[in-house]
Amino acid sequence: MTRVLFVHGLESGPTGRKPVSLREQGYDVESELMPCGRSRALRDPAVIAGAGVTLAAISWATARRGLRGLVGGVSLAAALGPLAKAAITRRTFARSVAVQRRALARSPIDVVMGSSFGGAVALRLLQSGAWSGPTVLLCPAHELVAARGRGPVPAPLSALPPSVAERVLVVHARQDEIVPIEHSRRLVAGSRAQLIEVDDDHPLTATSSGAQLGAWIDEVLGR
Repeated sequence: MTRVLFVHGLESGPTGRKPVSLREQGYDVESELMPCGRSRALRDPAVIAGAGVTLAAISWATARRGLRGLVGGVSLAAALGPLAKAAITRRTFARSVAVQRRALARSPIDVVMGSSFGGAVALRLLQSGAWSGPTVLLCPAHELVAARGRGPVPAPLSALPPSVAERVLVVHARQDEIVPIEHSRRLVAGSRAQLIEVDDDHPLTATSSGAQLGAWIDEVLGR
């Protein structure tokens, strides 16, 4: 039985439509919950501690300088907000990659499939050498995650050894309203990876049936 590590999207999880559909098709699916998504990211102890420090600083400024201190503290916190959001994105991504690294180390995997944010995580596994096997990326959000984290755009698949890149299949929707299809076109350019463009939306609502997901997996396993 083919064992699939399914890396879910930002607001999804192990019981999402895609991994469930794969299980119904007879695949042995491993899918680990990652600390991504707004609610899970905000439960991160480091994020909670940072918020506590910010509130304590505003309270101290208010106690020392009254209304002027309150306004100044809140204004400073607002100004630093974008930097804090970027730091949270980078930390959430790193923690999510660590979850999948542990999953790979725990049991044998035949193919990795990553969707959206999960596609960015799966790409990092490839680029870091944590995984070099058959991979399916569904509308990968690698450039979007990098932009939100104010980090560099990940290298294209051409930077991987050809023997690794040729076992990567990227599927992207032409009508994707969240991640532009150009991101995947740039990702595969100059590499042996394959890009399949479909007429669909970002979640691949019309094309990601269990049978089609299985067909993409079988295709990348057979290449």
